[in-house]
Amino acid sequence: MEVATIDHVNVETDDIERSEQFYREVIGLEKGPRPDFDRPGYWMYAGGQPVVHIMKTAPENKMLTGSKDASISHFSLQIKDFESARKHLDSTGVDYETNEVPGTEIRQFFLEDPEGVLIELIHFPNTQRI
Repeated sequence: MEVATIDHVNVETDDIERSEQFYREVIGLEKGPRPDFDRPGYWMYAGGQPVVHIMKTAPENKMLTGSKDASISHFSLQIKDFESARKHLDSTGVDYETNEVPGTEIRQFFLEDPEGVLIELIHFPNTQRI
């Protein structure tokens, strides 16, 4: 088996409207087509691909209980321009922290969505990768 790339992240929430607004207005994703699943939600697109799926929390969903031994700490979205992203984030009033990867010019923003999911926005100058 060979994995090509990460496909999407699914965020389950009781307030899908608030999450859709956050990912659209703060993160800059576009709401796009979504299959007619049994629970309401949205697919949020970047570059023509659905990268964040937002779904109404199902009470019976046992996967949400997680494990005390493992969890996902965050997910990352690549951004094209660090300073324009900073200006945009500042205009929204959202709280964020910045970081520079030691020994590189790679810079990151870290912020939380309305449900407390940690999001990294990463900028690779001149296609520099870690």
